[in-house]
Amino acid sequence: MLPPEPALTPKELVARAVALRPKLVEQQAECEERTYYSQELHEDFLAAGFYRLYVPRRYGGYEFDVPTFMRVVLEVARGCPSTAWCMGLAAAHALQVASWWEEQAQAEIFGDGDFRAAAVAGPIGPATKIEGGWQLDGRTPYASGIPYSTHYMGQALLPELNEHGLPRLLLFVAPRSEWTMLDDWGNLLGLKGSGSHTIVFEGGRIPEHW
Repeated sequence: MLPPEPALTPKELVARAVALRPKLVEQQAECEERTYYSQELHEDFLAAGFYRLYVPRRYGGYEFDVPTFMRVVLEVARGCPSTAWCMGLAAAHALQVASWWEEQAQAEIFGDGDFRAAAVAGPIGPATKIEGGWQLDGRTPYASGIPYSTHYMGQALLPELNEHGLPRLLLFVAPRSEWTMLDDWGNLLGLKGSGSHTIVFEGGRIPEHW
């Protein structure tokens, strides 16, 4: 599968971020009031290809490098730091999925390249082995980038302990259908619009290879 614009260059992608600066500045106040950026800006980011920056080309992404990603996020931040934080973290974790998951999982998770995933380092709670996969229960706060995420990349506690007597961790990706975002963000000065809501898993299920 080719990316939507096979000839797109990193320079042009950065220029698209620069061009959005006036709109980002104009919407700063409403971004903080809403606690994340607008649907209009989300559609601008989709059209510009920002979310596909790290997605592999075989799954409809651009597969650009880290300096290009950071330049795009920097230019968005010059218009609205909260929006850059939220958008950047939703887009960034395609790099981990493309690096650590096997091909079958990547093909299913990335699909046609429409992929966004917040992630938090702290575990959500327990993971329970079920037939064909895992059940996830628990919650995690500060999931920056979650409002427009199609997936969540996180960790859960396994029942067995490691050699140090501590719980082992399961690293997983879960689709949006398996968790719920709470309306609990917007009170932290300077980060009100960063989209860092809590998400909750209640019997969420994922296949074993995810």
